[in-house]
Amino acid sequence: MAVQDRLAVLEWPDQGRGLVVLDTAGSSPGDLRTAVDRVLQAHQAGLLFVVAVGGGAEAQAVLADADREAPNQNHLGVYQLTDDGRLLRVAGRRLIPLESAAKRLAQAQVLTPDEVPDLIERGRRERVEAAAFAQTVSKRFPRFTFVLIAICFLVFAFLDGSGPQGQAVKAWLSDGSREVWQGQIWRVFTYAFLHANSIHLLVNMLALYSLGGFLESLLGGRRYLAVYCAAAVGGGIATAVAGAVRAALGGPPSYTVGASGAIWGLMGATLALVLGRRRVLPRLIARSLRQRLLLVLVINVALSFLPGIDLYAHFGGGLVGFLMARGSRSNPPAPQNPDHLET
Repeated sequence: MAVQDRLAVLEWPDQGRGLVVLDTAGSSPGDLRTAVDRVLQAHQAGLLFVVAVGGGAEAQAVLADADREAPNQNHLGVYQLTDDGRLLRVAGRRLIPLESAAKRLAQAQVLTPDEVPDLIERGRRERVEAAAFAQTVSKRFPRFTFVLIAICFLVFAFLDGSGPQGQAVKAWLSDGSREVWQGQIWRVFTYAFLHANSIHLLVNMLALYSLGGFLESLLGGRRYLAVYCAAAVGGGIATAVAGAVRAALGGPPSYTVGASGAIWGLMGATLALVLGRRRVLPRLIARSLRQRLLLVLVINVALSFLPGIDLYAHFGGGLVGFLMARGSRSNPPAPQNPDHLET
């Protein structure tokens, strides 16, 4: 954030967005147009949002004209903050966080001039902290994540490429509730290294790579592996219990394969660290990760109810991962044939 005379500039470098706030108090429409044109000329790339504070109907007309004559209207959004505190979108793109903040403006406390430098300095410290954290995490090689991915690929290549014998072994290792209750307890763990087909395998491994590398850097290898394995077992037990209930109600037997229960455990663990009272992550990273993770969870919850997906393995693994991370110390960087359900 930068403040100069009657102009304030906020930037989101990682999102390619910038916000310019112009104070119109005591300015004529010509002065406002000159200021807006200067801002537009200085803008080089990304999305730009301009907010004029005050100015009435004349300021709205100036902003609308500037938007119509802008060289790239697709990258511009223009607002006016009226004297009574309402935010009006004059033209162009929308900036949802700004509109949400404007709705809470009436309840916000006005900053004194003495508080502004401290607020700017806190923002600078948070950016430095987030950059140092990201740099340190990027230097940690997620070896356990790559080992897990390699095991899943090797198991798939060996079993699915070995004809009937491989399929027999696969059936012996998948999670079947009837067999689990008969004493074949290994199935609640080994199922997590099997996959129904190549698409199922690739989707799960991409998810494991994108989420696992980050969490392994945060927890440390051993604790990360403990969360992964425990979540796999938790998902396996959940689906075995659900299968037993289904069989008791007269439903057909089913068998589950896939790493999604364990991967859901990683999502649950990450959510626990982001929402926990102990600050494990830098504020900027935690805020961004919280928003993205909640969206990913909503999408995955919806997908879990699709036919052929074992939602019990998903939710069981996610719950175990969440509970384990809540009680764990993080290691932040100095910074008719039976159906095979997929997880």
